[in-house]
Amino acid sequence: MNKDDMVNDTLQPTTLSGEINAATRSLHTNLNRLITSRLPLSLPPHATDPTPYITGLIHFAHIFLTFESLWADLTPVPSATSPPPTSPLLSFLLVNPYDTSDPHSFISSPPTLRMIDFLRDLRPTGLTRSARLKGDLEALTGLTSTDLSVLLAQYPGDKVAQYCAHIRSVVGRKPHTLVAYAWCYYMAVFSGGRWIRGELLKATPEFWRAAILAEDSNEGTPAVPLSERGLSLWHFDGAFDGEDIKSEFKLRLSEAETFFTEDERIDVIEEAKQIFVRSAQLVYELDEQLGTDIEALRYGETRQTPKPQHHASAKENGADGEKNDVTVPKDLSQAIVMWLKRPEVTGTVVALGCLLCVALLSLEDFV
Repeated sequence: MNKDDMVNDTLQPTTLSGEINAATRSLHTNLNRLITSRLPLSLPPHATDPTPYITGLIHFAHIFLTFESLWADLTPVPSATSPPPTSPLLSFLLVNPYDTSDPHSFISSPPTLRMIDFLRDLRPTGLTRSARLKGDLEALTGLTSTDLSVLLAQYPGDKVAQYCAHIRSVVGRKPHTLVAYAWCYYMAVFSGGRWIRGELLKATPEFWRAAILAEDSNEGTPAVPLSERGLSLWHFDGAFDGEDIKSEFKLRLSEAETFFTEDERIDVIEEAKQIFVRSAQLVYELDEQLGTDIEALRYGETRQTPKPQHHASAKENGADGEKNDVTVPKDLSQAIVMWLKRPEVTGTVVALGCLLCVALLSLEDFV
């Protein structure tokens, strides 16, 4: 055995995850800088309520909801008790079947049974985030599940809409690119997400619980932990805080080293680059919507947000039939009301009302 053979024997083959990390290192560094510099703006003393955090969360919630719902559609669980799709309610209204701007948008390449089995088994129990995202948003906004679904049926910005359309397009043609979304976003929650969680928990529970319904149901009832409702996105079930889930996910992903073709590996790596670029675009879009003081950020300073305003109060029926006060941040509640008053949204809501009436009238025939 010559020297070259010995070197080749000692070198370990480059892993897919390692290739993704290497290819996205500079993009990852840039996105990390964008997020870490802006996170303090969503917390006291720069924020008086969770509205800035909620605004950012809604942006990225659409991304999780889109790729996780596509994943569920590709890998249905053969069970009568399967959970419903995680797509936002009315999301089908956001897809224009006559849009020919991308000729590949609705050309789907059916995945092989082998690929379906791989994707179905890749994610351990407890890894998906859609249900937690929805629960957090319901808690932080005070919206019901139905109202939140209506809110999520409208994209909060052009970059979000473009990103979600891109995900549907690329996954429709190359289902294996879902692996890029799994690696980038799930590992982000495991790694940088732990730091984000620590920063968010520096704010008092009262800051986060202004609109949590469970808080208002009974003053004597213990508050639901933020890890379960409000900030559950950054938490995992079990005694190991997700380390067991993380290890299992990485173990299952290691099977891709011999599973993917060279072209498929390249597709996954290239899509990972797109993920970081488009995620950064979401941050820039949020800067425009929230009026982020970019100059202040450059000098390590932050601009104070306006003083606290009075909160709007609404009434909800509790489980016992009594009326419970539900406190919703005034700015947020007004924004939601104004959104619902927009003509295109109102038309959709009215149409839904008509459909509901037809459904109820049809049911009378079976009584």
